[in-house]
Amino acid sequence: MSSNGKSGKLISAIAQYLASLRQKNASPNTVLAYRKDLGKLAAYAEQTSIDDLKSIDHIWIRGFLAHLYETGLSKTSVARALAALRSLYRWLGREGRVKHNPAALVATPRLPKKLPRVPTIEEVHALFQRKAESQEAGFPERDALILELLYGCGIRNSELVGINLEDVRHSAGVILVRGKGRKERLTPFGEGVSFAVKKYMPL
Repeated sequence: MSSNGKSGKLISAIAQYLASLRQKNASPNTVLAYRKDLGKLAAYAEQTSIDDLKSIDHIWIRGFLAHLYETGLSKTSVARALAALRSLYRWLGREGRVKHNPAALVATPRLPKKLPRVPTIEEVHALFQRKAESQEAGFPERDALILELLYGCGIRNSELVGINLEDVRHSAGVILVRGKGRKERLTPFGEGVSFAVKKYMPL
């Protein structure tokens, strides 16, 4: 984001906020998402001759959200942008730079409730069976372990890729998992994971 133009103060505040997120070990994906959403805010502020966050009120924010809809963004994306703006104002409040959070007066767009489809036990077993019988997989032991970890331990994809070999503690039957914000937790694993681990990494 450039600091040129009338919205220089606003852009400077956004940059400082993003720097504070990085200092608090926020995930790179979170920082990137906030940077994109707040970048849209800065661009709209430039269009409407707003140069300071203190000049923004809830009516202006509603206009900003309407502008996002006009650009073709979905309700989910607009809601995320509003959440980023609220978070920015909370930080400004803690810093003593604003007294009120105008974004708190704006209702979050209603999102459609879509529950993820959970595979049946039969479907999961069939998947494991296909993997076990497949002759095309280049790394069948690794793939089997990945499936066991995701299904047997209930960890996220992002948590899975962050697991190191030394994080698997065989004697205790747990794995050290790093979640959002680099928070760590010990996750127990059962016989299926134990078998897959030993097959992929023989002791």
